[in-house]
Amino acid sequence: MSTSERSIRMPHVWDGHAAWSAQASGAFLTKPELVTPYDAKRLTASLEYFKGDERSLAWMAAFGQNREIHGNLEAYLFEATLRTSPRSVYYTRLESVAKDIFDVGFHPVNTFHRHRQSNVGAFTIGYLRDVLRRPYGTFGVGADVTGYRVPRSLEENYGSPVSAHLFLRYRAQMPGHPIAHVH
Repeated sequence: MSTSERSIRMPHVWDGHAAWSAQASGAFLTKPELVTPYDAKRLTASLEYFKGDERSLAWMAAFGQNREIHGNLEAYLFEATLRTSPRSVYYTRLESVAKDIFDVGFHPVNTFHRHRQSNVGAFTIGYLRDVLRRPYGTFGVGADVTGYRVPRSLEENYGSPVSAHLFLRYRAQMPGHPIAHVH
């Protein structure tokens, strides 16, 4: 696979209260998939925001698109973190992706048909609490739940899945750096 890419990036702009960051890129991909001998174009864009210190809000919105001979496949993402205290974090993630699940596979050159797209989505909400801070790192406990949306054509195989996670987290401390926020 070879690429030709163009991108533009806006670094973090800090106005004393909040930081913004953005990027957009486009690439021309030469035969990016082994099973599909066609070129494609890939577009991406994202916007990020952060405000705060011990109490903070951070979010990111992103878009991606693959333009292929068989159709355009788009993906959307939004995620956010709300730190309500130095030890408590709420987070969420919303995503939607178009996939060509039914028509994936080898397509000989000069063979064309429009692919059927399946839009799959997920929504996650969770909480993380730092329970132990030491000079070498931080231990936390958290939980989240994710609900998935699948099209009717996939419900027989996937249903309407929901998942829940309970987890422990260890975040190592970098020597010489105070324990920082993570979003």
